[in-house]
Amino acid sequence: MKFSILLKCAAGLTLLAATPALAAPNDGDARMAAAERLLTARKYDSQIDRTIDAIVAEVERTIDVELNKKLPEPLPPEVLAKIKALTDAHMRQTFADHRLEVRRGTALIYARHFTVAELDHMAALQSDPVMVKMQAEIPQIMAETMALSQAMIAGGQEQLQADVRAVVEDYLSNKGKSPSS
Repeated sequence: MKFSILLKCAAGLTLLAATPALAAPNDGDARMAAAERLLTARKYDSQIDRTIDAIVAEVERTIDVELNKKLPEPLPPEVLAKIKALTDAHMRQTFADHRLEVRRGTALIYARHFTVAELDHMAALQSDPVMVKMQAEIPQIMAETMALSQAMIAGGQEQLQADVRAVVEDYLSNKGKSPSS
């Protein structure tokens, strides 16, 4: 479960720029320039690298447990090592292939939500020591938050699956019959 959610998060980041709702606002050129200044001030590229490292580390930490849960017998360590290496390489390559789109998509999101003045103000705030610390910590915080969210979702997963199975079984057993009143 955690592995698939992390992969979906990673895939979602790569599709960010292709989302039609990410059109620039009316004063788009000025806002995009301001958003780019903010990303530069935030050291966005470095932050993305650290975020990717945190996501890959979380996947590597949990992938063997998640894979082995679904198998009749545990995979041998050498097979798990190959899978981890493949996953690591694939995720890093996917991020590398879509790095510019993700940055542009992120800039579009900021440009849609903030004015030029607000973006420039946020860029100026990035030199504050507390903001510098937050930017350094945010990749790890995001990875931990994802793990927390995944644990919460996983807790109700079995009940959801049982409820869905009951609805499907009820439908299949009553297919073609009139609804009872």
